[in-house]
Amino acid sequence: MLLVIAERYTEGRVGQLLDDEQIGDATAVVPRERLRMAAVGTVVVLIMAGAPVAGLPEAALTALLPVVVLVAVIAINRGKTPSPSELTDLVIPR
Repeated sequence: MLLVIAERYTEGRVGQLLDDEQIGDATAVVPRERLRMAAVGTVVVLIMAGAPVAGLPEAALTALLPVVVLVAVIAINRGKTPSPSELTDLVIPR
C-alpha cells in the first residue's frame, strides 16, 4: 500500500493516492482550521476592544495583545501549545 501511495504521489496524483476499496470505511477529516482561526480572531478582537472599556491603560494593551493571542490559540486548539519555533516564526517571519 505504501508503494502505491509513493508511486501515485511521484506521479502528481495527490488526490488519488489510494483507490476507494483500499480506503475502506475510513471517515473523512473535516477541515476546521479556518473556523478555528476565525474564532481566535473574534476572541482577540472582543477582548482587545473590551479592555479599554474595562479601564485598562493604553500601555497595558500592548503587553496584553500577545498574551491574549497565545491563550486564545491554546484554548481554541484544545490545549495544543505552539512549539518554540512556531512562536519564533510569529515574531520573526521567514
